[in-house]
Formats: sequence, structure tokens, C-alpha cells
Amino acid sequence: MRFGLIVEYDGTNFHGSQLQSNARTVQGEIESALLQIFSEKIRVHFASRTDSGVHARGQVGRFDAETDMPPDQIRKALNFHMTTDVRIRCAQLVEDGPDGFDPRGDASARTYVYTFNDAPSEPALDRHYVTHVRKPLDEIAMNDASQALVGLHDFASFAGPKAPHDALTMRNVETASTTRIGDSIEFKITANAFLHQQIRRIAGVLCDVGTGGSPVAVVGDLLATAERGAASHVMPARGLCLEKIAYEGTGECGLPVKSSAPTPANTVDTGVN
Repeated sequence: MRFGLIVEYDGTNFHGSQLQSNARTVQGEIESALLQIFSEKIRVHFASRTDSGVHARGQVGRFDAETDMPPDQIRKALNFHMTTDVRIRCAQLVEDGPDGFDPRGDASARTYVYTFNDAPSEPALDRHYVTHVRKPLDEIAMNDASQALVGLHDFASFAGPKAPHDALTMRNVETASTTRIGDSIEFKITANAFLHQQIRRIAGVLCDVGTGGSPVAVVGDLLATAERGAASHVMPARGLCLEKIAYEGTGECGLPVKSSAPTPANTVDTGVN
């Protein structure tokens, strides 16, 4: 049986999402809990890889296990055996087998939010979830600049060092916007996929636009140039959060429903789709 998971985590004390032999990761935390529940090693696969310090509200994962436990009982058991900085928000049965549910390959879009803060003093309570900027930010100029991102473009200028040099750098951005909420400015972007550090480098350019250090046209110029790593200002990881991953699915978690498992009449909309 294959189970799909919606995972939320505070990335502050994790060395990223992907398993590492000598560091604490989100995958390692979940796999350790699965070992305690099922007394066997079970591999977890994620839809997106997040770097050290990056947070998630809607990471998607899956694992295979032969069990009679219903999905919601598995959710409760996983949360019981894990630390409170990672939670399973939802669990559901998905299609298994070689052609079954693939969190990465089946995703139609991914949404991330990068949060800036330009209050006179750096916030104490939100310090792990926003990046404080000492100069006032012009969110209107930042939003104007972000509109150049929408559409199919070559994002080579925003690729990080871990993106293979022979990797395709074309990405399709569905929406991009920057809005102010009090002292916070949220940059939200939805695309089919992202390159390593792409969003943090875009955020760096938008920060320069917001402080008046770069013109609004700089985003379009960097897209046109498509020079590997040209956008060199990389914003800190703490301001970045994986908000949601979209699928063609109507299950309890917004994931594709297992063909043998009918959708309940009272399906809960978790906001993933």
C-alpha cells in the first residue's frame, strides 16, 4: 500500500529535507518514526527538496507499507513519534505500484513564499521565518519587477551552484506577486518547478529593487541574459517557505485518489490544491 503525506516543518534545526548520514533532516525524522511504528526501514520520497533552514507548510511525500492501519491513524502515530518541529498534516491512500503516485513527477505546480521584514528593529518572535532588511522596501516596485517572471523563461541567471551545468533551465512561472502585510512583504511565486536557489536569488534581486539599489527592469534583463549565476545576491534560507504543491487530485489531502479507495463524501479541503 502507498500512503501520501502532507508535511509541515520548521526548517530552522534541520539540515534540509533530504536524508544525510551525519545530519538531522526531515526525511530522516520521518523514516525514524516509521521504523518505530512498523519495525522496518521504510523509505520516504518527497516532491521537492528544500535546503537547510527552509520551511514548509505543504511538502508532499509518500511511502510504501503493508498495513491495516488507516491513513489517519498513521498520521497520528507519526506525529507521536516525531519532534514537534515536523508534523504530518494529512495522510491518504494513493495509487501504488511502478506506475503509482510519484510526488515529484505527478506535481503540476509548486508554490513558495519568501517573506521580508523592514520594521525598524528585527522582530524577535518571527526571526526564524522572515529576513529582516534594514532599509524600507518599496513593495510596489518589487511587485512590478516580479511580473517579468511570469511565463516560460530561461532562469539560468538565477540558478545556484548545485544545479548541474547541463541541466535545462527553462521554467514556466504561472503567477508571481509581492504584497505588504504590515512590516512584512511577501513574495509569492508558483511554477511547474524550480532550480536550486532560484527563489532565494530572485528574492535577492527583488530586495535590491525594493531598496532602490536596482531598477525594476533588472529582472527582465537577467532573464534575457540567461547567464549562469548572474543573480548573485542569495537571500537567507529562513525567509523561504514551501507553501503547497498542486496535483490533479481530489482525495482527503488533495492528492490523486487510489482507484480502489472511493473519495469520502465529506472530503476536507486542506488548501493543497
